[in-house]
Amino acid sequence: MPDSIKTTRIALIVAAGLEFATAALFLFIFLSGAVLAGWGSEARGLLGNALLGPAGLLLAAAFVLFGVADLVIASGIAKGRPWARFAGVAMGIVLLAGIPVGTVLGIIALLGLLGRDARDWFGGRPAPRAAAPVRPSGV
Repeated sequence: MPDSIKTTRIALIVAAGLEFATAALFLFIFLSGAVLAGWGSEARGLLGNALLGPAGLLLAAAFVLFGVADLVIASGIAKGRPWARFAGVAMGIVLLAGIPVGTVLGIIALLGLLGRDARDWFGGRPAPRAAAPVRPSGV
């Protein structure tokens, strides 16, 4: 496996770990906020508390899904699956929005998946090689 592909795979695994950690943090914040505001109290009806319920859980679930997707893509990249290259490029573009760490990880993923090593690793056309010069035979 070329180094650029290994680096891309590691970047996606790190992104998955950060997404799982973000999901856990959101669950902690939303659930502790819901407990502090009271599940059935009048404070629950405030507009700001709408995030303490289903919207907060959906946000945490979205981060978990992105983390699982990153791990699946990283596994596909390790096996040289062509679909993983396209999915990795798409995930790299999505990661660019996560300023500052996600942007760095997205750039690393895109550089690794759009280079010459990626084309060779994922079974694309081999890069053209320079032919050895042909010397004319003695006449």
